Amino acid sequence: MKKFSIFLLGIGLLFSCANPKQESNDQNGDQDSLSSVAAEPDTDFGQKVFYPIPSPEQMFGFINEVGVSYSKELIHQPELAKQYTEPTKLALNFGVYTADLAYAAAYKDIETTSSLYQVVSEVAEEMNIAQMMSEVLMKQVKDNLQNRDSLSAIAGKAYYDAVGYLEQSQMEGKLALMSVGGWIESLYITLSSIQDFQEDSPTAQRIADQKITFGNLYTYLKDHESERGVKKAISELQAVRSVFASLPETKVAKRSKSKDGLKMVLSSGRRISIDQKQFEALKIAIADSRAGIISISDPVQ
Repeated sequence: MKKFSIFLLGIGLLFSCANPKQESNDQNGDQDSLSSVAAEPDTDFGQKVFYPIPSPEQMFGFINEVGVSYSKELIHQPELAKQYTEPTKLALNFGVYTADLAYAAAYKDIETTSSLYQVVSEVAEEMNIAQMMSEVLMKQVKDNLQNRDSLSAIAGKAYYDAVGYLEQSQMEGKLALMSVGGWIESLYITLSSIQDFQEDSPTAQRIADQKITFGNLYTYLKDHESERGVKKAISELQAVRSVFASLPETKVAKRSKSKDGLKMVLSSGRRISIDQKQFEALKIAIADSRAGIISISDPVQ
């Protein structure tokens, strides 16, 4: 549990700097770079390194708050879940459906949230990790179908439970693949939902800051590339990696209050930016990666 707590702390820090305070009808607002807290991975327990890979509901909570419309059509078809039988595909699409669950919950699509929770439970059973999808959690879903905030929290808990269970069970390969599927799906839905991209906006900044998240995720994958399916997943992320590598970074001065609150402290950080052309390139690269993940054909190992 201690290792998992440190992992979640990294996730919390990553998003504590990305809490937008904008009007709900503005799809584009402001946020500081996440680099100060996410550039360095959390380390503990000898040489093992734990990278902060965010839960999907954080991104969906953000786009919902800034007024991005919900589109159920972007969710992967639940009826296809039974067609994934190969272990790599199961792990990747477990991540996809977990992200879809978070998306539906964030927008209070009650019927879809309920059906997707069932799908996630069924895929977890196929992966032999059904223990982490408890009856208590299922009851919480049913008892909170009218409460969007509670549904989002429950969806987040389902993700954290999966991460914790896989880590504690030393299933790093499955965890790596689940993380890829969930991250790709959350970014696919986000990019596909943005109708009016504006470079100097909080939405653009949030997308640009995904470069940091991707870097952490990619390093985690490389650390576990000997696990089944991970090396192939890495190879299929190269187009996404190339786009993020093209995003420029600039040093910025940051002001914050001292611990006693009596004076201002100056520090330096970096801001990542993304323009329209890079946004479109990332959108294509993410869509292509997602298409490979959700395809029914078994991957070549």
